[in-house]
Amino acid sequence: MPVVAARLGADIADGRRQAAQAVGTLRKMKVEGAAIVIPSRCQLGDDPELKLQAIAEGAFLANHDFVSRAFPRSGEPALRLGFTFGSGWESAKADRALERARAIADAAALARDLCTEPPNVMTPPHFAARMKELATEAGLSISIMGRAELEKQGMGGLLAVASGSAFEPLLIRIDYRPEGVTQKPVVLVGKTVTFDSGGISLKQAHGMEQMKADMGGGAAVAGAMQAVARLKPDLAVTAIFAVVENMPGPNAMRPGDVLRTHSGKTVEVINTDAEGRLILADALSYARSLEPQLIIDLATLTGATMGIFGPLGIATFSTAPSCLSLLIESDRVAGEKIWPMPLWDEYLAFLESPVADLRNFSKTGQMGSTPVAAMFLKQFVGDAPWLHLDLYNTCWSEQPHVFGPSGPTGSGTRVLTQFVLALADRETTRSSSI
Repeated sequence: MPVVAARLGADIADGRRQAAQAVGTLRKMKVEGAAIVIPSRCQLGDDPELKLQAIAEGAFLANHDFVSRAFPRSGEPALRLGFTFGSGWESAKADRALERARAIADAAALARDLCTEPPNVMTPPHFAARMKELATEAGLSISIMGRAELEKQGMGGLLAVASGSAFEPLLIRIDYRPEGVTQKPVVLVGKTVTFDSGGISLKQAHGMEQMKADMGGGAAVAGAMQAVARLKPDLAVTAIFAVVENMPGPNAMRPGDVLRTHSGKTVEVINTDAEGRLILADALSYARSLEPQLIIDLATLTGATMGIFGPLGIATFSTAPSCLSLLIESDRVAGEKIWPMPLWDEYLAFLESPVADLRNFSKTGQMGSTPVAAMFLKQFVGDAPWLHLDLYNTCWSEQPHVFGPSGPTGSGTRVLTQFVLALADRETTRSSSI
C-alpha cells in the first residue's frame, strides 16, 4: 500500500492541497488504497489539529466523484484511505479533527453533486425531495412553502421569478435546534435557482449549460446543514432555500414589471436575469422575521465577480464586523479566499426608480454591479447583522483542479461550515465565562 507523508508549512491550506494532489495522483495510477502518515504533533507547530483536519479534507475531497442518481455511470474507484500518526497525538483530538474533516468534505461533495445533476433532473420539486431526505436522515425539522403560502406571505419576488417556469416556486426551511441552546438562531440563506436561462432577458447560448449551478448558494447551505447535523455544534441554525427555475415562458415577468416583496417594498424589474436578488429579497425578509442573531446568505449573484477576482476569491459584504472577522479567521482553515468588499451608501442611488422603491438592476449597466447588488439585498435585512457571499465566479471550474473535476465546485460550503463551528465555539466560550 502506498504511503503518503504529510508535510506542512505555516499555511494550513498547504496540507489540504498536498494531500489532494497525492490522492489524485494515486487514483490516476489505479491504486486501490493508501496510508497517510501524519508527522508527530510537535512537528506541525501551531494549530496541529487544524492542520490535520486540512490534510484529511484534501484527501477526502480529491477522493470523491459525482455519480448521477438518474444517469449512473462507472467512474474511477475511490481509494481506501487510512491515517497513521507520529508521536504526541491524543486519539480523541485526532479523531475529532478527522470527524470534522470528513463531515466538511462530505458537505462540499453534496453541494457539488446537487449542482452537477442535469437541470431536467434537479428541478425545484426534486431539490425539495432531496432536502426532505437530508432532513429525515439527519433528524432535522423541515417545512416547505408552496405557491398558496407564498402568496399569503406576499413573496412577490419568488412568485415573479418562477412565473415563466412549469415548476412552482418554493421556500424551504430546515431547523437544527440542539437541546439546551436558547440563543437566537443563525440563519443561512441560499439562492437556489435550479436553472437560470435569464428569463426574457435571455442569456447567450455559450456557457448557458453552466447555469445549472446557479443553485450554488443553496447547495452550499444544504451541505453545511448536513455537516451541522453530524457535528452537532451548540448553536441554533436555520437554513432557508429560495427555490425557483428562471425560464422565458408565456407568463414570465417582463422588464418594466413592478413587484411587491415580502417586506412590503416594491421593486421595478429592469433585467429579468437579475433574478437572484428578487428571490433573496423575500428570503432575507423572511429570515429577518425570525429575529436571528445573524443572517448569512450565499448566492451566485453577479457575473462581475469574475472581472474582479477571476475564478478565485469570494466577494463578501458585511454589516457585522465581528462576524466578518470570525469568517475571515474561519477561512484561514477553509482556504476559500474570503475578501471583504465595500457597502458604500452611495451605491443605493444606482437603484432609484421613478415607479417603485427600488430597481433590481442599475441603469448604469454592469459597472459596480457586485456592490450594487449587495446594496439591493441590504435593503431587506433591516438592522439584523448580515453577511453576504457572492459565489458566482467560484461556483464553476472550467478545468479539473486539485480538489476535483471540472464543473460545479461546491464553493462556499467549507468556509460556511467552518464559520458555523467557530461561531458555536465562540458562543460556548462566552457562556462558560459568564
